[in-house]
Amino acid sequence: MMGALNRHERQTLRRIQAHLRATTLDAGVVVEQLGTVDVHFHATNPDPALNCVTPHKGVAWVRRDDLVAAFEGMVHLGRMPRLVFQDALFPAAFQQQLALMGLTLEDNRMVMVYRPFYGPVMPDEEPLGRLPDFLPTEVKTSVCSAKSELAVWLRIFRAGYYNTESLTIEPDVVAPLAEAATLGHKLFILASYRAAPLGAARIGLRGSTAELEVVATAPLWHGMGLEVALITTAVNEAMKRGADTIFTVAPTEEFIRLYRRLGFTDLTRVLTFWRGFSIVVPPPVSTVAAPTKGESV
Repeated sequence: MMGALNRHERQTLRRIQAHLRATTLDAGVVVEQLGTVDVHFHATNPDPALNCVTPHKGVAWVRRDDLVAAFEGMVHLGRMPRLVFQDALFPAAFQQQLALMGLTLEDNRMVMVYRPFYGPVMPDEEPLGRLPDFLPTEVKTSVCSAKSELAVWLRIFRAGYYNTESLTIEPDVVAPLAEAATLGHKLFILASYRAAPLGAARIGLRGSTAELEVVATAPLWHGMGLEVALITTAVNEAMKRGADTIFTVAPTEEFIRLYRRLGFTDLTRVLTFWRGFSIVVPPPVSTVAAPTKGESV
């Protein structure tokens, strides 16, 4: 359990919540309110991030009956019942209630927000808690917009994120990236070391909020300054486009240290609780139903 948030931090977290919710809706998730909770369901994608129960916006507590009914609905929809929430918005007693219901903590992800520290720096000392003023001369970054650039970005992303080499990139796979870049919904940033493309980052833009969604470098090229260059460019480009709340979710432990060095601070943790496979399938309920063909929110 992290410390209580002040008023400004709570406002920041609410903006981040709205950003993440809009992102899931764009992915095709159907959301139905059930009392004090919301049920998220994707008809074709079983990804746990798209199929879960969350507290309804603004509630200070979740009713037990609402959560039980929502979990029952998730089971009948063929999804594993999970509750996802930000721990800073709920008291410690809430997690105690979940434990009494037989729920187990499955996942714990940090949410970090860009809040740089502009303090004095001694001569010849590297500043900590903010972005560097200059990048290494061997490293260059660029924002991709042309389909040929995005094809290179996707190849590097796959190599770094999935550790797989793509010899060819299909045009129909690049098309959604080009559309998102043209509409200004996403920024695709490529980093090169001595002219060789070796790093990729993606940032999602929604008005005044921006999520640094992924930072990846080619295998064996970690720690060469590519990650710093990608994060620095992503933050600067987001600010140029009007974002004043820039955040990231679930970086690795190694990246958490890097983000802190570059001006990100811990805001909260996203916790996921579940019942596992021990849940008993109840009789059918009508409170949560699968969407009919063509239905959307």
